[in-house]
This record gives sequence, structure tokens and C-alpha cells, in this order.
Amino acid sequence: MSLFRNKHPLRRADSFKFAFEGIFHALVNEPNFRIQIIIALLSIAFGFYFNISNVEWALLTISMGLLLTAEMINTVVEEVIDYFIKELHNGAKVIKDLSAGFVLITAAIAAIILCLIFGPKVILS
Repeated sequence: MSLFRNKHPLRRADSFKFAFEGIFHALVNEPNFRIQIIIALLSIAFGFYFNISNVEWALLTISMGLLLTAEMINTVVEEVIDYFIKELHNGAKVIKDLSAGFVLITAAIAAIILCLIFGPKVILS
């Protein structure tokens, strides 16, 4: 019977609850995540306003999703490092810097995609 307990629908529902709690934690505690949510929402609004194509929607969705994902991964890395390493440590700094660099690269790519999608539309209108 224990074989089926892990597959119980209530356990699946709890996993969604925990996931939403994590997103809510990022919204409440991470100012950069809130800024990126605003950018994603504005991008969606611009997408509707400019009636972008399905391919542009796909690129917009992927880039904004990756940006938000990168910020959450960065938050996880920082939380884990802060939890296990209480004192200043050069290795911890390098890990945190690499994680922040990951977010920066993702944000730069997302910005380029936004410019490619909306730049011509803004210039022509």
C-alpha cells in the first residue's frame, strides 16, 4: 500500500501549494523578482496592444519565463549559501556572483528579445 501513497492526488495538490508558496516568497522578499514580474506583465500588455505574432508570443513567453526562473534559481543559491555559510567566505562570494551573473545574462538576452519584438513596432507607430 505504501507504493501508492506517494502518488496520491492530495500529495500532488500539496506540491502545487508548496510551489505557489515559493513564488509568493520570491514576490514578497525579492525586489528584483517583483521588477521582473512587472516587466513580464508590461511585455504581455504590449504584446496584446501591438498584436504580435505567435512566434513573437513564443519568444516573449520563453524569454520572460527564463528570466523569472533565473531570478528564482539565484534566490535559491543565495538562500542555500546564507543558510550553510554564516561567515564571509571567498568561495561563497564566487558562487553568489556566478548566480547573479546568470541572472544578468538572462536579463540581457530577454532585453534583446524585447527590443527585437517591440522596437520596430514602436518606431513604426
